[in-house]
Amino acid sequence: MARKQKRKKGKKTKSAGRFGVRYGRKIRKAVAEIEEKTRATHKCPKCEKNSVTRIGTGIWKCSKCGFIFTGGTYVPKTPMGITAQRVIKRMEERGEE
Repeated sequence: MARKQKRKKGKKTKSAGRFGVRYGRKIRKAVAEIEEKTRATHKCPKCEKNSVTRIGTGIWKCSKCGFIFTGGTYVPKTPMGITAQRVIKRMEERGEE
């Protein structure tokens, strides 16, 4: 007779476990990954400490220096935003407008 494997509950589903069996595996996995990135602490652009948390959709606040800024919905700096900043910095160095 085969024995049932014992597994820790919620290990696979993480934060998306609240959905139960609804919505499908891929969607629940994507939601869990996004929520993990969002809830992590991020580096403050002003004081460089890892203390930035999300206070609203696209609104981020540093708990150390109190700096409030806008960014991406799920992460403070999106890949497109980083690219745009790089281009702006290059243009400023050349003296273009």
